[in-house]
Amino acid sequence: MAKIAVIGGGAAGMMFSTQYKKMNPGDEIFIFEKTPYVAWAGCPTPYYIAGELGFGSVVLGTPDEFRSRGLNVLVNHEVKKVDFEKKELEISGSDINGAFQYDKLILAFGGKSFVPNIKGYKDGLENVFTLSHAVHAEKIKKFLDTRNDIRKAVVVGGGFIGMEMAEAFKKRGLDVTILEKMGDILPTVSSSMKEPIIKEMAAKGVTLKLNSGVTEVKSEDGKATALVLENGEEVSFDIVLFSIGITPNIDFIENSCIETKNGKVIVNDKFETNTKDVYALGDAIYTRNILTNEYLYAPFGDVANKEGMILAKYLSGQDVSWRGALRSYASSFYEIRIAQTGLTLDEAKRHGYNADRLEMRAMTKNSDFEDSKPNKVEMIYDKDRKVLLGGTVTGHEAVAQFLDQIAIVINFEIPVEKFIEIDFAYSPTNSSVWNPLLVAYRKLIK
Repeated sequence: MAKIAVIGGGAAGMMFSTQYKKMNPGDEIFIFEKTPYVAWAGCPTPYYIAGELGFGSVVLGTPDEFRSRGLNVLVNHEVKKVDFEKKELEISGSDINGAFQYDKLILAFGGKSFVPNIKGYKDGLENVFTLSHAVHAEKIKKFLDTRNDIRKAVVVGGGFIGMEMAEAFKKRGLDVTILEKMGDILPTVSSSMKEPIIKEMAAKGVTLKLNSGVTEVKSEDGKATALVLENGEEVSFDIVLFSIGITPNIDFIENSCIETKNGKVIVNDKFETNTKDVYALGDAIYTRNILTNEYLYAPFGDVANKEGMILAKYLSGQDVSWRGALRSYASSFYEIRIAQTGLTLDEAKRHGYNADRLEMRAMTKNSDFEDSKPNKVEMIYDKDRKVLLGGTVTGHEAVAQFLDQIAIVINFEIPVEKFIEIDFAYSPTNSSVWNPLLVAYRKLIK
């Protein structure tokens, strides 16, 4: 009987644990989670904070529910140190406090918000937050729910979480400003495809300040009052969210024998680290870009779940491996939705592809219906091989569904000439006669 220790009770850790236990009921699995919650999801948190979703959409199961499946779930138990040679964890908790021996170890410790070294930034300021876990979402919502003096919100970082949180704060009735250090937001998205998002921000009254890096947090009596920008301007607020990026929560194994790069654990296609009987997955690792084979950091819940399933199968004796990811994602700001996968045009050219782009309209129903709204689709393709390399979709409906079709043909390297053989569904109320993949066929295959 094997004893398997899992560090982290997020998507990757819990998916691995539940699937492995089904296939190996005689083995023991111990899940060590330093917070009170397991099986939490990050993507719904902005909508929970906005009051549109309940906490049940953020935390998808209780520790007791998973214990009833035979898992040893230990919440509020923090792994302080790992002795990889002795196969021993140092645990701080109520049920286990001290040494814990394991046979195999799964590193699924997830990610944390990245905050650069900014003067005046410190833990404990009552109105300064990050968002990388359910506990953070709970604190932000409680702060907003229990205060009636919050009027102005600042979001530092114009990425997807920052954009979604700007919407959440706006729906809570706050005046919202996004501060972005770079000269643009959504850097992988072309100007024409991101234009609807930027217009929607202006229409909803969100102030977007570009080239606005933060150099200092001013505070008084434990409360932050203003941010100082690189140009010397001060921006005051009642609440601020730092949403600059995500990085693995790797502090407790830094400078160990585990191979890392840029703070991410390096694994092979079986999720094996360079240390025997130690595996890693989820937001802890670098995966591979399927198209380029370069390291790719993909801290997305759906990727973590798939990785957990594959590792469970592999450790159960199945002949499986992980190819990597395409960097597929979807997001939205109010009614404007955006999704992207694969390579941008610049990335494709940099990797030696003879690449070009197609832009087209995609309809979710007959265009003569009064409520019909077109989506914009951009496809990146190789002119020599006639295969797709990437895509972006922006619009109001079915954006992710259109994008998923593009991801499928990229993943399986289906040539454009074969798109005509795909039997797409059609009806005036559900779709257009010309699916975007068929439009690509008409334009590229002469």
